[in-house]
Amino acid sequence: MTFRQLHPNIKIRIYVMFAFGTVQATTMPFMAIYFSRQFGLELTGSLLAATMFAGMMSGAWGGYAADRFGRRKLMILSEFIFLLSYVWMAIANSPWYHSAAVTFAAFLMQNLCWGVYGPVDDAMILDVTNADSRQYVFALFYWLINLTMAVGTSIGAVFFNTARFFLFASMSVVLVGTLLTTIFFIQETHHPHATMQDEGILYKYRRVLSDRPFLLMLFAGTMTGTVEMQLTNYIGVHLSFAMPPHVVHLGQWAAHFSGLNMVGFLQTENTLIVVLSASMALVVAQRWPDGVVLALGIGMNTVGYAVMCLATSPWILGVAMLVATLGEVLRVPVTQAYMGDLAPPHARSSYLAATAMTFGLSRVLASMEISLGAHVPAWTMGALTLALGVAGFVGYTRVVPIAHARRQAECEHLESDLTFD
Repeated sequence: MTFRQLHPNIKIRIYVMFAFGTVQATTMPFMAIYFSRQFGLELTGSLLAATMFAGMMSGAWGGYAADRFGRRKLMILSEFIFLLSYVWMAIANSPWYHSAAVTFAAFLMQNLCWGVYGPVDDAMILDVTNADSRQYVFALFYWLINLTMAVGTSIGAVFFNTARFFLFASMSVVLVGTLLTTIFFIQETHHPHATMQDEGILYKYRRVLSDRPFLLMLFAGTMTGTVEMQLTNYIGVHLSFAMPPHVVHLGQWAAHFSGLNMVGFLQTENTLIVVLSASMALVVAQRWPDGVVLALGIGMNTVGYAVMCLATSPWILGVAMLVATLGEVLRVPVTQAYMGDLAPPHARSSYLAATAMTFGLSRVLASMEISLGAHVPAWTMGALTLALGVAGFVGYTRVVPIAHARRQAECEHLESDLTFD
């Protein structure tokens, strides 16, 4: 698989995602800080939890609607509402008018739209890929998302406090281009049959959740997702309280580390390693069996985060993050490809919407570990991290043969269609 062989929709989405993701990353990672200054920590926590829940619910509806009515209509609707929300955020942070309440209302609208847009966009990608190309495509998008985060957050860190209006206005301009591109160039990839349109939303998700291999996939994804989200939860709290100030000398250069800025350094390290190593990991994933790549990826990722639960040395933490991130880069494309194998064509958006909910559940479990960590020693949290990783690996190993069987069935179906034609 090469870039030239990709479906036109995917090529367009790559260019659009680079512009969209980069500009979005200049503001979204800093919104919690903005709201905490405007509303206070306690209210901000409740408001952000509400937006997360609203996004999960809208994602459930969006997945159902995309399977019933098609992908392109939902993408156009979401991008139009995205545009309106960013226009209002720009107005509410302009030199002439300021309103934190209007900003939050637009932010909530944006989260509702993202809940719809994410699963629909992923389903469209699955529609135009096959079992052989899926891992390459997901690895490409995974690399691209991390690149946009690295570029966008660097810009936002400099300009968010002083130039929010221009950042939101820039996003509005990008969204005009994104919307026009989807309207005029994106092809519809899913044409539902009349029988599909008669299914209600509860019936649809009852069928999705009755798929045992898929439920195992959700369980495994939640376990491994909880491991990775510890950096901004338990590990961040652990380092802020337990890590003494360190000075690292490299020749004449010296870096001062506290617990707080160590967390920031580890996040930056994670993003940069993903950007720099994704192509290497893709080569490894294509040459080695899926089971080996999955075991290596989850093992490295889990051990790295378990060490970070215990360590307070910048050198050990840096090496642990290197190991954890390389494991993440190996694991993610493989597990995303499995999701493509498990999701049937007529219900892909619904399956992906349910998958997106594991992100929210992982965040909840990771946040609960902060409370648990206040009552148990650090080695217990490290052991718990290892247990979560093992549970996730066991879940994935149960799914692998079923995913391979469905992948083979899809390939045979495509070959029979080509023979018939």
